[in-house]
Amino acid sequence: KGLTKTEGRSPEQVAEWYETGIQRIPLAMRAVSVPTVAAVHGAAVGAGCDLACMADLRLAADTAVFAESFLRVGIIPGDGGAWFLPRVVGQARAREMLFTAAGVPAAKALDWGLASRVVPEAELREAAMALGAEIAALPPQALREAKRLINASEVLDLPESLAMAREMQGRLQQLDDHHEAIDAILEKRKPSFSGR
Repeated sequence: KGLTKTEGRSPEQVAEWYETGIQRIPLAMRAVSVPTVAAVHGAAVGAGCDLACMADLRLAADTAVFAESFLRVGIIPGDGGAWFLPRVVGQARAREMLFTAAGVPAAKALDWGLASRVVPEAELREAAMALGAEIAALPPQALREAKRLINASEVLDLPESLAMAREMQGRLQQLDDHHEAIDAILEKRKPSFSGR
């Protein structure tokens, strides 16, 4: 029988170990103000699957497999997977993944919305970097606000989401980047955003 990091600890000590350890990762990922992209190749199993779900977007190699495998070892997703996964694939598919611990190959992950794109494994890094560059080329303040709005809208009702959006629009439409974007469209050129 192999030792685990929690062997010999009380339930309270294990809970504290989670709170001060791995559970800091989902909180930090959720707090990142810019969009995040996960490039998944090989097996994203257990905490690896959950980490991928913490990203805003997931690109998968055609060889990738996702699995919510915690029940195979008699535990549950203690790192935020039960919160992130249903928001990515929906309740029914999240429950299927968790309750069966079965692997989800890349093609099915694409169909389920677990991956936004599937690319040949040899092209994964380049595709992820290109997607990141495409996102980073957009106005930075608007990009942060878009992420903040979509995250908040998971728990807001429609009137609250609309109120948040109109407040953001009021500020964003005053920025130099908004004016630069309009000018670039009218002048048929690539915009140059300053972050102001």
